Amino acid sequence: MAQKKSQSLLSSYRKKSRKNSSKTLLLVLVVILIIAGLVMLALWATGNLGGGGLQLFATDTPTPTMTLTPTPVTPTNTATVTPTITETPTPSLTPTLDGPFDYVVQEDDFYCAQIAEKFGADLDVFLSINPDYVTGGNCYIKPGDIVKVPAPWQRMPTSTSVPTELRPGTVVDYIVESGATLDSVAQFFRSTPERIIAETNRYRNAEGITPLLSETTPLFIGELLKVPVNIATPVPSATVTRTMTPSPTP
Repeated sequence: MAQKKSQSLLSSYRKKSRKNSSKTLLLVLVVILIIAGLVMLALWATGNLGGGGLQLFATDTPTPTMTLTPTPVTPTNTATVTPTITETPTPSLTPTLDGPFDYVVQEDDFYCAQIAEKFGADLDVFLSINPDYVTGGNCYIKPGDIVKVPAPWQRMPTSTSVPTELRPGTVVDYIVESGATLDSVAQFFRSTPERIIAETNRYRNAEGITPLLSETTPLFIGELLKVPVNIATPVPSATVTRTMTPSPTP
């Protein structure tokens, strides 16, 4: 009986040992499988398995090379500068300082005084240089007529005598009369054409008057000259010499 019980305990112990061994073996296999799985996962993560992997470790990043790509230039329409049209100015009504000028009478010109006022001219000078349009002291004009318009500085000539007791070189004003020349003015005032030109041009330069006077510049009636007097020896008049022819001796 005791032997039978002993065998039963031994059999139970063996079964229990085999059962424990199976559990241990199963646990070892599970551990091995887990380790193998972890290794494979690690290999895959590092890119050593099948080309995949997670970037768990820093790798050298290649420096990109800058490639200059030319930017296409789109042609644009260049604005064309349109030249500004400059209108030709209408001829001014201001007369030139050279003296009288021709003027065509317009439809709205009714009187000579109206034309003289338009150009700032002296009416008496206007009438004196347009005798063809003056009758009985009245001026008659019509559209299309061509009249002479004097410069604003022109005045009626006056007879001027050499002032007495003037110091030689004293400069006097002379208003040009009809037919006057530089030589005749110089002779009348006992002056010289050169000094008259010099003094007159000095005055014109100071006043901004053009043109300047020269030996070939024509003189206009009413023009102002600056004349230094008593600086030249008067030209003696020609004396008639009587020639006595001896009578024949009888």
